[in-house]
Amino acid sequence: MVGGSERRELVEALSRYATFAECEREDVEALVEAGGPFALPAGWPLVQEGIPADACYVLTSGSARVFHQREQIAEIGEGDLIGEMAFFEGGQRQATVTSSSRVTGLRIENDALRPVLGKRPKLAEAFRAVYTAREAAS
Repeated sequence: MVGGSERRELVEALSRYATFAECEREDVEALVEAGGPFALPAGWPLVQEGIPADACYVLTSGSARVFHQREQIAEIGEGDLIGEMAFFEGGQRQATVTSSSRVTGLRIENDALRPVLGKRPKLAEAFRAVYTAREAAS
């Protein structure tokens, strides 16, 4: 569970991102309530290719590099989702995402995310839109 002021800060941050532009404030609040904050220093993996998926992330500060088969394929930053492909496809991670600077954000366990997306269609559409765009690009 996220504390009061930290929860408000996360809701405010996520509400500003294009990813969640079509979502109601209550949708973003439900997402934050389902997850918790995280912070990692530069050079740490958030997710690793080939490892079973357990959570999704939304970056609120910092940047990270995305690698597929040890080749960098993207750089991501504030407002970007991490882990949605494995969430929708099930199974293992398709890429490794490593922080290139200190990163902070929201981490949502997949088991907590499923019911939230089931009850919040606009939030589900936001996650699905990111997944569809990334799948089309791969």
